[in-house]
Amino acid sequence: MAFTLVIQRKGLFSKAKSIDFATLLNNCKLSYGSYNDFYTMDEGKTKSGTAILFNPNRIGRGIFFDSRNINKGEIKVEYNTPTTTAEIEDFVKVAKEVERQFGKASFHFEDENKYFSSSELEKMIPQMSEFSLKQLNEGSSKIDNAQYILTLAKFPWYMDDEAKEKYKTAKTLDDFEETIHGLQKDDVYYAKPSLFKDGKSGKILAFYTLTSNCESYFPVKPDSFLNLYAPKIDEAFIRFFIYEEEKVVEGHYPYDKFVEFIKEKGATKFDAERLRVPEISKAEIMEFVESVKQ
Repeated sequence: MAFTLVIQRKGLFSKAKSIDFATLLNNCKLSYGSYNDFYTMDEGKTKSGTAILFNPNRIGRGIFFDSRNINKGEIKVEYNTPTTTAEIEDFVKVAKEVERQFGKASFHFEDENKYFSSSELEKMIPQMSEFSLKQLNEGSSKIDNAQYILTLAKFPWYMDDEAKEKYKTAKTLDDFEETIHGLQKDDVYYAKPSLFKDGKSGKILAFYTLTSNCESYFPVKPDSFLNLYAPKIDEAFIRFFIYEEEKVVEGHYPYDKFVEFIKEKGATKFDAERLRVPEISKAEIMEFVESVKQ
């Protein structure tokens, strides 16, 4: 569920007819990016007048910023529930900064057709946090035997059973806030496949790439990814790139063999579907390649 707020410029003599995005980011102390087809963030990029905003010191699920109707004097901002109290506070800061730049604005919650002033919106933070906690409790409880996937600011998170059990009865959002920030704060590559359709067989093939000396998150099952077009893959492979030589290792190799290999090299659980893979050297990569060839 999403909370969507439409901010409409009011008055003929408003100070601004557009939004200075760089000033908004600076004043709200936020960073930005945009989602690719796999719902992972391309940091520092916008997409057709939209962006995902996040606080680098308290990364949550991301605030969707939509300026596509700025020529009509309209900005939309949105957050998904459940989210964190810190992100709700940042959401309100963004709304107030848009109002400041517009000079005068109305705040319209479309789903319930309600209007707010910025001061009223600010007073609603505890209520919005309480609703987010309720959504976290209910979501964790309803999905006992199925995947509970939350799109975070930087990538999807497949919540494991231990986390679901904990959040069924959580009394605050504090642990949830700390957890999802911790998942996203490190500079670790979140692997996503390149997808191709084989011209002869018609099969959908997935190719993942591991880069030498680069810590990464890889799925245990190669079809564990979100994609805008939701293709069903038939076969999966791993390829390798030697960073220090800027060179691709010739060939592609069975993905299941790769998963066995990274477990042997110390990969640890990241979430219900992914492993955190330590830096793998060129020598270790070539060791794997030679073992598969035999």
